[in-house]
Amino acid sequence: MPYFVILILVALVLYTIAIWSETIVKQLKPWIIIIFSIALICDIISTSKMYFLAGNQELNLHSVAGYAALGIMLLHFIWAILAIIGFKNLAFYFNRYSVYAWFFWLITFGTGVYHRL
Repeated sequence: MPYFVILILVALVLYTIAIWSETIVKQLKPWIIIIFSIALICDIISTSKMYFLAGNQELNLHSVAGYAALGIMLLHFIWAILAIIGFKNLAFYFNRYSVYAWFFWLITFGTGVYHRL
């Protein structure tokens, strides 16, 4: 199995752990941010490799959704950092909207699996 496939699977598992841990405890903890950051790094590396492997193919549903999901994940991570360093309003809304960002990422992951079948 190619390393970038393993990395995207690791990103899926870690992002899921980070989001659902924060959702359950209703508070961002430093260890959640660490897991989130590793998931983001895995996703960036994996998406970059898949982009270069695809070459100059035209855009499709998965590629557009994938770039959007990665962008949302990056913004979500920045939001988490700001929330944990003291922006309390951001922390409240982070908890409220995290599952939606994760679910969009999960749908995009699913389109990638479907696209490869």
